[in-house]
Amino acid sequence: MPDLYTFGEAMALFLASDTDSVLTARTYSRSTAGAEGNVAVGVCRLGLSAHFFTLMGNDQLGSAVLADFAAEGVDVTGVKRVDSFSSAMIRNPGTTAPVEASYLRKGAAAALMQPEDLDAQLIARSRWLHTTGITCAISTSAAATAAAGLEIARKVGIKKSFDLNIRRKLWSEEQARRALEPIARDVDLLIGGEDEYCAVYGTSDPKEALNIAASRNNHLVIMTHGPEELTYCVGGEVTVVHPPQVQSVDPVGSGDAFTSGVISGLLGGLTVPDAIRQGTISGARVASQFGDWAGLPSGTNGVTDKSFVDEILGKAS
Repeated sequence: MPDLYTFGEAMALFLASDTDSVLTARTYSRSTAGAEGNVAVGVCRLGLSAHFFTLMGNDQLGSAVLADFAAEGVDVTGVKRVDSFSSAMIRNPGTTAPVEASYLRKGAAAALMQPEDLDAQLIARSRWLHTTGITCAISTSAAATAAAGLEIARKVGIKKSFDLNIRRKLWSEEQARRALEPIARDVDLLIGGEDEYCAVYGTSDPKEALNIAASRNNHLVIMTHGPEELTYCVGGEVTVVHPPQVQSVDPVGSGDAFTSGVISGLLGGLTVPDAIRQGTISGARVASQFGDWAGLPSGTNGVTDKSFVDEILGKAS
């Protein structure tokens, strides 16, 4: 029985390593990325179990990506291999220039995902289901799959979370609003950036967006605002949290790390404030290193080892 069942698109990540621009780079390092998969790895690092489902191409790149997940202890036995190509992302490190990503994903294997691909029986035996708006963006069938997964979780009575995660290179804000607004309801944990909440709920006022989200029967609503602060609402009470500030080396993946830390903490029995604090530790550590997984802390039963907490708090300004 997995602690977490999650599904979405996984990509091979090619990170420029000799310059800070894809225009001039000649050398790249390969790793693996993708929002839901990142969360699965983070949960496993903290001592829980995770099952990650996706569709992957019948190619060597897909095999390499799945091997990366398996090496982290993520269960990928349910992944389906199909006659399409595996997704990829090419980007610069973002050390001296803004991160600029090029996607090779339109029409890729994961975009073929259908609601019937989900393992409803395994979901029912899981403790938590997680998916994101990125899955909704890659195709209409994948969006239907995300909605179906959340509905299965509601019916069987397990915890569920949804990360708005709008990727504006994949679709417009209007397209995102039409698809995500009906889904962003009745979950135990809703996460997103301030701009994402405003886009989904059709307002320019973050406070109004937070209130709308809370009124949609979302138990815990977390709104981030870059690395500076986050706001969360539970039981009608709004709290502002200032995460630890560290030297950011690579912010990509830090949001997924935060999500994995919060989910793991809640599964591990932490209070909401402590689970959010744990999420900020995971996010800060990933932001301080290159790669989506490199800085993910380890732990036991969903709780971060104290050494990682002390390390980040010691670095925090």
